[in-house]
Amino acid sequence: MGCIPSRPIFKIKLRCSSALHFSEFMSTMAESGEKEKKIPESSNLSFLEVKCRSSGKVRRFAQGTESRFALRVINSKLESGVPLALCIAAVKEGEEPVIFGPSATLVNYGDGWKLETLINNGEDDMPMKEPTSTKKELKKKNNDITVSWLVTYIGKILLVFAFMFFIAGVYSYFLVVLPDLLSSLKSYWEGSTTPMSS
Repeated sequence: MGCIPSRPIFKIKLRCSSALHFSEFMSTMAESGEKEKKIPESSNLSFLEVKCRSSGKVRRFAQGTESRFALRVINSKLESGVPLALCIAAVKEGEEPVIFGPSATLVNYGDGWKLETLINNGEDDMPMKEPTSTKKELKKKNNDITVSWLVTYIGKILLVFAFMFFIAGVYSYFLVVLPDLLSSLKSYWEGSTTPMSS
């Protein structure tokens, strides 16, 4: 009869110990869950992803990158004949896009928002990346135009100098002939004014 009261006490201690272990287990699981939630958030904040609509590729940039720099990098990696990106915007379905200016810093606005480049679809005057061959042809054409302009300019200068030398020669010749011409005119004038003898 003396050992009967000991069973309830043993059950109470066992229940207390189980409850203590369970609370420790739940607190550990909660801490691990918080750590798992923090890891993706910190990793998402380490860089930004911008989708290029022209190529369909995603480019990654560090936090604090300016829109102008990101746009220049994206356009430099495009193939020839592909529409150039005009600007970068944060887009979300059902929301008005947030367009970043040239000096604006890229920002990720959270769940559902994505950074994408914008292009003018269906417009004939939209900027296109020129093929390498076209660039070479334009450069050669510009060089040819420069050479032809230079030849024309030098030709005009030579023509002016030739005209100046011609005028100087005519003037010099006139100065040499002028005394004889004056004497001839004087003798003719004197002969015409002398009265004839009777």
